[in-house]
Amino acid sequence: MNWDHACWIKVPAEEYRDRKVYARDDGGRFAYFRCEAVLPEKCSLRALVSASSRYRLFINGKAVLSGPLKGDRFRQYYEEIDLTEYLTAGRNVFAAQVLYSDPYLAEEQTDARAGIYGVMGIPAGHRLAFEGQCVGPSGETVCDLATGTADWRVYLDGSFYLKSTEITEYLGAVIEEIDFRESPAGWKEADFDAGNWKAAVPGAAVGVKGPLSLAGVEPIFRMRPRDLPLLYETEDSFKEAFADNTPCPDFLSGKGLSVQPGETLEVILDAGVIKNGYPRYTFSGGSGAKLSFTYFEKFGGPGSDLVRDDREHGQIIGLTDSVILTGGRLVYEPFWYRCFRFVRVRIECADEGLSMLPPRFKRTGYPLKATRTYEGEDPKLRALYEISLRTLENCMMETYMDCPYYEQLQFAMDTRLEALYTYAVGGDTGLVKKALTDFHYGCQPEGLTTGKYPSAYLQILSTFSLHYIYMMQEYLEETKDLEFLREIACDADRILDYYDRHTGPDGLVGPLEYWNFVDWQDQWQKSAGAPEALLYGPSAIINLMYAYALQCAEELMDALGRTGLSSEYRTRRERLLERIMTCCYDTEKGLIREGPSFRQYSRHAQAWAVLCGLFEGLEARKLLERASSDPEVLSCTFSTSYEWFRAMEKAGMTEEIRKEIYEWTSLLDRHCTCCPETPKGARSDCHAWSALPLYVLRA
Repeated sequence: MNWDHACWIKVPAEEYRDRKVYARDDGGRFAYFRCEAVLPEKCSLRALVSASSRYRLFINGKAVLSGPLKGDRFRQYYEEIDLTEYLTAGRNVFAAQVLYSDPYLAEEQTDARAGIYGVMGIPAGHRLAFEGQCVGPSGETVCDLATGTADWRVYLDGSFYLKSTEITEYLGAVIEEIDFRESPAGWKEADFDAGNWKAAVPGAAVGVKGPLSLAGVEPIFRMRPRDLPLLYETEDSFKEAFADNTPCPDFLSGKGLSVQPGETLEVILDAGVIKNGYPRYTFSGGSGAKLSFTYFEKFGGPGSDLVRDDREHGQIIGLTDSVILTGGRLVYEPFWYRCFRFVRVRIECADEGLSMLPPRFKRTGYPLKATRTYEGEDPKLRALYEISLRTLENCMMETYMDCPYYEQLQFAMDTRLEALYTYAVGGDTGLVKKALTDFHYGCQPEGLTTGKYPSAYLQILSTFSLHYIYMMQEYLEETKDLEFLREIACDADRILDYYDRHTGPDGLVGPLEYWNFVDWQDQWQKSAGAPEALLYGPSAIINLMYAYALQCAEELMDALGRTGLSSEYRTRRERLLERIMTCCYDTEKGLIREGPSFRQYSRHAQAWAVLCGLFEGLEARKLLERASSDPEVLSCTFSTSYEWFRAMEKAGMTEEIRKEIYEWTSLLDRHCTCCPETPKGARSDCHAWSALPLYVLRA
């Protein structure tokens, strides 16, 4: 299917004036596009859809899908989908809620206004593209719904915009505050009257290049088909409801609940485990009622280590949407998915009572379809494997994410680990390939890739470029996809050249630019998670990570037949490892210290030393045992434990591996349903760089 007829459509200038939305004021706001068609029975429809910056498509009031797939200025994705099942005989309404996520909103947050920072693209305002013809039972075209041809109408909602909170500044999660007395409720439904809505303005054809294309002039939107499967959306419901710590099962049954005029009611909903979903709340009456919906992963808020479902002692801190009702029937669905285990619903009725149907949601995520599982009989390890798999699945959407609750961003270190855990459970590698492509497009002129991508604002973590190289080599090992790797392998050379340029006269890479993050260690707080040694000179950890990247790039270039480069990397690696041993090996303690003159020790450095081959066999085992038994040696947190377990595996420490992974079962005692970001005091309770049991317990 091709873009044969459609044009981009946008909001007319007079609509901006009518809604009092002016220059640079459209970011974080929504435009509602709507088209009506009368269809006979047994019609079929296959369509292409895209938008700037983000859309959610509804047909006859039913949510269909969200898109487009996350791209950037050079990749505008579109979806192809069969919409036949949503059609009915008679009047049909096709509705698209389009968000413009202005990338410049991330420049500074002087107020609460926010975009969705994992969504980036062309700063072109609200635009929609829809291509599709309804076909009758005999194969005849019943109507053409293409934007620019069909009668698409638009309403720009100037009454609210997306916001961030004090716990989501510069992060991906957003909240909504909607007064439905100002915003058109019910605009997605077939019985809504859009007669006074303005006609959308057609622009450039979607699938046609301009007359200067022969001279290399490309369209603003460089279209490409979605190369990942659609996210699943399956109906789901809450498991329990509580009011004043008392179960209220009637609320979740068909009865729902009623709230009297002037009454205030709070209900806690429990989904059982942390999930991603699109909530749906249905009300009748309640004119002027104020409602809030607070989504949270655990009781106690960020940093709390209470039992996760301790309603009695745990404070409720979360992300809150709020709405004001107009009376009549209203269905409220947030535009962006929400991550939650618990939801607090607070209702403050005004002069009219209301009734609320049982709330439901569409659970959503990437269709991973894991094919491997834990085969052991230990029930605790089975439960640990289960919460680890759930963590990984929750952190897989259109990109990998560090966490689905707060940041919702694809960081290279997190993503590399998530890719490894995807391989461990036998999931498909499509999202890994997409992530590698993203980081390729995120490469910067100085040679590094961005720390996270796609992102509406630039953040560079110099160490994360090394994880991008590891990820290339591991993708090669898993898939043997040389054709794809040939497209991006040049990035490895540019990254390694950046590190080479920062090598000092002692032969070690010194402090680098940007953020040299390694791990969230209490002892590294003043260096913001970078090794403290960097405050005084080179870091052994970062030099060992660089050496391992040279090793990965050597294997990658060998596979691609670029033996000259692989030979160069081997020579540089051998020279670097010799300098690390000379400058950083402490013969008295028998450990790699953190810097040439900085006497701090960590499991991280010893693990990387084993992975780089500085210690092998019995010597590797003795090194790791010394690191384990010395209380002065810094332990790895969840995020860096992968290398530690890999090193133990390489040293043949099977019993030690089992003992250490069993310590992770303490998460079960705290009723965690996913793996938190850090072992204690975690901000996020679902962070897939912590899903290491998937690797350790793999079949």
